[in-house]
Amino acid sequence: MRQNAVMDPWQRRWWRLLEDLPARLGAVQRWTGLAAPPADGDGGLHATPTAVVCLAGVVRVRRPGEVLDLHAGEALLIAPGVWHHHEAMRPGALVFAQGFLATCSDVLVRDEARRWSGRLASQPSRNLMEAALAAADAAQRRRRFAEVIAQFLAEPVSDLAFDHPALDRMIDRMWSGLHRGVSVAQVLAASGLSRAQAYRLFTAGYGLPPKRAMEQSRLWLARGLLSAGVGRGAAARGSGFATAERLRRAERRAAGSAAQ
Repeated sequence: MRQNAVMDPWQRRWWRLLEDLPARLGAVQRWTGLAAPPADGDGGLHATPTAVVCLAGVVRVRRPGEVLDLHAGEALLIAPGVWHHHEAMRPGALVFAQGFLATCSDVLVRDEARRWSGRLASQPSRNLMEAALAAADAAQRRRRFAEVIAQFLAEPVSDLAFDHPALDRMIDRMWSGLHRGVSVAQVLAASGLSRAQAYRLFTAGYGLPPKRAMEQSRLWLARGLLSAGVGRGAAARGSGFATAERLRRAERRAAGSAAQ
């Protein structure tokens, strides 16, 4: 996407705020580690790094034991495996978020009434995001994350058709249940459609069949936990593998597929 005449006033506003963000970027905080989800199970986790940026107003994100209010120009980087919850949008607030799916990087802009989703190439944005997350100090993290935003602004971005409620439900079920060993059947059942309809919808919308998508996400999550210093057994359990041996088997399958 580029700013152009077909943008409506809402889109033009947030595009201008994003264009100005590298120069006005404030604190960039970081959440890492492995923590048990709250008893009510409210929220979810991601298998890849995720960024949340407040463009206007105040945006609230919480994790067990901590509530964070982001003000305009501030950002939060969330490492794989961090259970978190995004509070309802407040009047006047505007948020930008970026993460990664199987075949692309996905972005979201939303306020209390509207939302837009887009997609761009995963690389080099993912490498830049991981570098920002791993930065040695706050100043370096801020510089690295400014590079993430600059890369987004330089990329061709297209619409991401995630507006189908059944697809949203399946993806939410997958992300919120990875660490619990959620099954393909449970993910497809969350759609409310027949198994065949749900399978086709998930594969077309996510870019991979459900089984492959879930195993890839679990491997990404396990690698993220391992890189954060989590022990192998805990990383396996925290990403939905019953044992470290099952994680090793999945790694061997992935290596074999990559070599073919």
